[in-house]
Amino acid sequence: MAFDYAKTAQTLLEKVGGENNVSGLSHCMTRLRFVLKDSTVPKDSEIEKVPGVIRVVRQGGQFQVVIGNEVSNVFKELIKLGHFEESTGNKDEGPKENLFSRMCSFVAGCMTPLLPAMLGCGMIKVVLTLLTTFSLVDTSGSTYVILSAVGDAFFYFLPILLAMTTAKRLGSNIYLAMVVAALLIHPDITGLLGQGNTTYFGLPVTAAVYSSSVLPIFLIVPIMGYIERFADKVCPNLLKVFLKPLLVLFITVPIALVVVGPLGSILGNYLADGINFLYSKAGWLTIMLISAAMPFIVMTGMHYALIPMFAISMATFGFDAIVLITMFCSNLAQGGASLAVAVRSKDENVKSTASACGISAIVAGVTEPAMYGVTLKYKTPMIAAVIGAAASGLYAGITHLVAYSMGGSPSTLTLITMIGGEGFGNLINGVIALVISLAVSFVMTLILYKPEEKTGEPETSGSAPSEEKKPLVETIELASPLTGRVISLTEVEDPVFAGGVLGEGVAIIPDEGKVYAPADGTISAVTDTKHAVGITTDTGAEVMIHVGLDTVRLGGEGFTLHCRQGDRVIKGSLLLEFDMEKIKEAGLSLTTPVLVSNMNNFVSLKAGSKKQIEVGEKLLTIV
Repeated sequence: MAFDYAKTAQTLLEKVGGENNVSGLSHCMTRLRFVLKDSTVPKDSEIEKVPGVIRVVRQGGQFQVVIGNEVSNVFKELIKLGHFEESTGNKDEGPKENLFSRMCSFVAGCMTPLLPAMLGCGMIKVVLTLLTTFSLVDTSGSTYVILSAVGDAFFYFLPILLAMTTAKRLGSNIYLAMVVAALLIHPDITGLLGQGNTTYFGLPVTAAVYSSSVLPIFLIVPIMGYIERFADKVCPNLLKVFLKPLLVLFITVPIALVVVGPLGSILGNYLADGINFLYSKAGWLTIMLISAAMPFIVMTGMHYALIPMFAISMATFGFDAIVLITMFCSNLAQGGASLAVAVRSKDENVKSTASACGISAIVAGVTEPAMYGVTLKYKTPMIAAVIGAAASGLYAGITHLVAYSMGGSPSTLTLITMIGGEGFGNLINGVIALVISLAVSFVMTLILYKPEEKTGEPETSGSAPSEEKKPLVETIELASPLTGRVISLTEVEDPVFAGGVLGEGVAIIPDEGKVYAPADGTISAVTDTKHAVGITTDTGAEVMIHVGLDTVRLGGEGFTLHCRQGDRVIKGSLLLEFDMEKIKEAGLSLTTPVLVSNMNNFVSLKAGSKKQIEVGEKLLTIV
């Protein structure tokens, strides 16, 4: 045992304010979930020093303490100490997320699935810019027209795509929502509104342009959801198959054209005017401040909520000067600070981790590992990164640096999105901003960061000396436990999983609600709420499969276990089933992390190249 469960539980209960400050307590596969009456009492930094605690996360009105595989043992001791009743976290206890947080979460959840299409079309525009810049394509030819149409397709039809993801998130009929969105950009409607204000059954219809818009859809689809539920109640079952969609469309269309659509368009215009004002009147200050604050915006997940601002800016001005530019300055600063930690530290493990995190941030724009694994962990590098981002943002604002398309998470590679306008002046300013961000954050980290001296004392009392890590003679292969789409952990909307705190691996967005054993082994852990399973393979890998994000809230509803702790399983054995629709209806993500939690016993882990995978196909290789 790595730590004393009872002592850890006792210390945790004291530091969260005692039993009287706890109005709810539950746990999932790796975390204790406290619902506190006064969440200002516990100090995150103090609790993260408690033996056995990996990290603290404040999310969804809960104070979450990440313990790892031993969480159930600590939870049992807390139950004894506090005389709490075991709960699943499904009760309406304690504080809820505020309206702003819920709105940001909603916008992010609707926009995030569209990122691949947005990036693909954005990169086509980058390619087209390069081809025309070097006169490789005739701007009057058919090739140019086709490529231009591909690049513009996402933004032009954005209302339809957004209607799909919004309806899916709200549990409404996807296709009815898409029809309403398609109406707004139908050529006949576009032409009619282009002539000025008109009427519909005598009701005034305000002229507006809906292509590339986002706000009208965010307003229309939720209203359509209420209309859909009303129609479902009033329509006789015998006639529902055709009468329900008829009512939904007949009621939604005038609301969309007369009230909500124009309102969303007006709000969008005001937002565009606000962006233009900030950029033209105080661009240097705006870019500097947002660049400095961007790491904390990313930590809350609010950076996804900025995508509509980017979309509006691109549709209105043809470039973005705020969202992508501030992320560019910030991402590079995280990379520079991480590399400086690698240079300053004398610990080989820290050097290796910081180097990898730094390269990831600089080359790919993936900053979560750098933030959670390096800059936040050692604190002063985060201060240095903020200073570097602010300095770079100041230069970007003064020189009016812009991005003409979206080419992935802002990084060194996305400098090509800054090619445009007249000549290469904008690109040169982008390179200078890059150098400033890297250099200032790197130098400031060298000044501020003081590597911790090793004391020679064991990390926890009674722990055995660590053995030297040795490479395996043979590789270990883990099969996919689900059928679905494979994504990187960094894309998971949970900082604990995304930051690799609980282990290395990938995540799968499932196509069906069944989980199978990835290898021969023994079931080492099963949550009471049935949403997660741990397996220790015969080759020694400890694998955790966590179905969905925050699905502990369901309290086991929709999950059916086919295994128990201690069971012997073989590769391909059915472990559990889950109701995908029930998870969606609860507003929860189906994204399922598949992690190896004891990678310290191995050398490295490599994910397969398949983005769409079937059960049983090779998913991970451990060496």
